[in-house]
Amino acid sequence: MAKRAPILSESYNPVGERLKRVVEVPTEPHQTSEQKIIDLGRSSPEETTPFAQARQAEAQSATIEREPIPELPTDKEIKDVSVRFRCTASERRKWHEITRELTGDHNHLSHFVRACLLLLENSHEQLLKLRTDIQRLRKPASTDSLGLTLYEQRIAQLLFDAIKASGRPRG
Repeated sequence: MAKRAPILSESYNPVGERLKRVVEVPTEPHQTSEQKIIDLGRSSPEETTPFAQARQAEAQSATIEREPIPELPTDKEIKDVSVRFRCTASERRKWHEITRELTGDHNHLSHFVRACLLLLENSHEQLLKLRTDIQRLRKPASTDSLGLTLYEQRIAQLLFDAIKASGRPRG
């Protein structure tokens, strides 16, 4: 029986090829001067000509004048720190079910919690105005389940008011 000739080269990397296709940004021919793609410091060998550098600098300056670009961290910060809190098994199942129902996938609870904390950061100024009301609340004993529920409900009401007053998150 004869051997089959290989279809793909030996150096073919399917994962790398897929990543290249995902990362590549297709440019459409009807792109206007207002729709500019910003290069984040990646330069290819063919763009090292003085003309290409001048064109790139012009595009960046035009974009900066139109809308300021927020500073992006240059170092990739690794998420290796965890924040833990206690909850019941039924609460955990309920929260996971809510996020699975909303996203259509599992294991997104941490992203929703991070989004909630972003709302908290965004409403920091409003929460400072409510600081005395929050400090007036006294945490009940951990054995008082009804008291803890009411305490968390009051905090949730104050958070809701602050988040509503602060508007959409920035950044």
